[in-house]
Amino acid sequence: MKNYKLFIVLLGVLFLTACATRLTQPQGPALPPKVPFKAFERVALYPITISPDFADDGANIDARDKMDGYLKELLSATFSNKEFVILEEGDTITPSDKRTLAISPRIKEIKYINTATRIFAGAMAGGTASLMDVKFEDVSNNVVIGQPEFYADASAWSGWGADNKALNRVIEDINHYIRINH
Repeated sequence: MKNYKLFIVLLGVLFLTACATRLTQPQGPALPPKVPFKAFERVALYPITISPDFADDGANIDARDKMDGYLKELLSATFSNKEFVILEEGDTITPSDKRTLAISPRIKEIKYINTATRIFAGAMAGGTASLMDVKFEDVSNNVVIGQPEFYADASAWSGWGADNKALNRVIEDINHYIRINH
């Protein structure tokens, strides 16, 4: 009987443990761009791309799509005083007499726990985490002026909605970086 109770306790502990989510984190703070963003008259935003190592998971693709929509929404407001162009995948920037900033966001690493997985697996599914980098390029001079990294995560025990909040936090950090370097 004593071994049975011990087995039940150990089984309970096993079910309460969560899979650890470990992604690379940025080595330091995002450095400012070489040129402030206010120097540009035109801004072109490419869609968020995802590293091929993480693109075969449907949940990660859904996460990328959510993040892309939110980034477009925020940057449309941030660059409301400039000519703001949202590009589609495969588009190229047309030459212009206006100094143009190209923004190319990329998900380097991601683990997204969607709602269905969270409901069925709970904390055992692990946490959500995302590492992105954003290339800022002066198209007029063909020079990369910055490529900072942004990271956010939510532990498996963070609570309902934390997975989506982690995705939003990365996008909000990108928007904040742009605003403070404007």
